[in-house]
Amino acid sequence: MILVQRSNATRMLEDIKTLSGFGGRFAGSEGEHKAADFVKTAFQESGLEVVEETFIIDAFEEIESYIELNGKRYETRAMQYSTSTEDTGVEGELVFAGIGREEDFENLCVKDKIVIFHRDKETEKDQFWHEVSLAAKKGAKGVILINFEPWIFVTTLETGLFDPEKRFLPIEPNPIPALVVGRDSGEEILRKMEKGNKKVKMFSNTFNGKRESKNVRGIKLGTELPDEKILIYGHRDSVGTPGANDNGSGTVIMMEIARLLKDMPTKRTIEIVSLGAEEQLGSIGSLEYVKKHKDELDKIKASFELDMVGAGSSLWIIENGNWPDEKIKLSKWLCDHVKNAADELGYHIDLGSCDLGTPDSGRFSKAGVPTTWIWGPSDIYYHSPEDTWEKVDPNKVKAVCDIALTSIYDLANKDRV
Repeated sequence: MILVQRSNATRMLEDIKTLSGFGGRFAGSEGEHKAADFVKTAFQESGLEVVEETFIIDAFEEIESYIELNGKRYETRAMQYSTSTEDTGVEGELVFAGIGREEDFENLCVKDKIVIFHRDKETEKDQFWHEVSLAAKKGAKGVILINFEPWIFVTTLETGLFDPEKRFLPIEPNPIPALVVGRDSGEEILRKMEKGNKKVKMFSNTFNGKRESKNVRGIKLGTELPDEKILIYGHRDSVGTPGANDNGSGTVIMMEIARLLKDMPTKRTIEIVSLGAEEQLGSIGSLEYVKKHKDELDKIKASFELDMVGAGSSLWIIENGNWPDEKIKLSKWLCDHVKNAADELGYHIDLGSCDLGTPDSGRFSKAGVPTTWIWGPSDIYYHSPEDTWEKVDPNKVKAVCDIALTSIYDLANKDRV
């Protein structure tokens, strides 16, 4: 119970405010590097040995984008990995294509036009390589996606597959700009189309190129079994949004756990890892970690992912995640261990499955590392500019910190795991 009493909700909320203030934390961007330094300082002040491991990524960053129709400019966000337009933008006639399926394109002439379509509320897709590729093959100049919520949802031109070799495929015969608008803007644009106002201008200025990201490791050596390790991890990058919940919430819990463990020896080594580049190209930070440490992974006796835990109405311990090309199973015994810890502390948490796949935990599980993932599944603002610190419940963050720390500390001190 001492562990629970020492965690501080207000302190963690202040840390989330700081992280949110660094700007969009695109992997490899200035904002992400500031966040890495922020975490590094917290680890050092908590007495952890800090190791930084850098790697090169195919980075994306949006600088500016907008749509102009009938004299009005609409706020947009570029899909991740969208190409830039010329300085004067791209102009063309709008054509509506339902939700962007192949059947929606039947009998449509989109050559030299700009396709506009809805994000499907039934599937809640967040990757649109297929739809944009289809439009490009049919000769479209660009694509506009309408979110089903009033705000803009930041999507990606990745395939959405788990296989890293198939995660990012080219848009053929050539890339075209792809922008997103919120529901209200989209409905207004469609109304103007019905009145004959179809000529639209798209503008996007984006960076696509090589950048450096890093994993920041904080290590607390065990007193009796230093070669055995308990791992805690979560990403700190965002999709160019404030990223308060995704994943400022998991990041600040790791910082808090580091503080709380400062004067608490453990038999096993505890390693806390702030991962880079989860949001882009399918969890590159964790993929880099398991590749670099493949000969040491058997020393990890248990690992915990903290990602998106501070908003919404529920908390889940994820047992499996479903990708289009693979189903990932997380460690049943470890999920049960976390559930029991929560029950003993008096917190309600459910066991569940994620149909959106898995974040970094999928890479660790695939590499044979026992792992689990604590997730708050009901955050409607994730991957949007609305993911701000005001949406985060600091008491929920504290609850997850209590559950995670109790679980980790127990395993770090057991005679056998």
